[in-house]
Amino acid sequence: MEWIDNIIAGLLETYETNDPYELCDYLRIKIIKLEPNNILLRDKDAFYCRDLENNEVIFIKDNLNKILEKFILLHELGHALCNPDLLSAAFTFCNKGKTEKQANYFALKLSGVMFDETELQGMTLKQISAYTGIPYRALMQLFLK
Repeated sequence: MEWIDNIIAGLLETYETNDPYELCDYLRIKIIKLEPNNILLRDKDAFYCRDLENNEVIFIKDNLNKILEKFILLHELGHALCNPDLLSAAFTFCNKGKTEKQANYFALKLSGVMFDETELQGMTLKQISAYTGIPYRALMQLFLK
């Protein structure tokens, strides 16, 4: 996914940060926190949406821990930047598995999380998820073919 690496390199060069709050601010993507049972979330942690006038919003649960919240914001930012033709990552008929994998890859790479193979030796993906704060589903998509 070299093209995603290029997007990330451009972001880091231009904005000199990998912080999702700062990046959303620079890119004029609003972050709106919602109660977990809000119908807009449709049982998801978050979703990205762009309207017909190109206003962009990430709706996210207001009860996530900070590590998970940052990863999820990076994931949704990945939808915004890697699939700019999508109006919404939640309500689309495109190849959902492919766009989710791209957004997870984007979030993982931009987060700067480094995996120390020695430290993680013998751990399951669930244990690695708990250790790093990266959602289990994201790790599954990225590391299990």
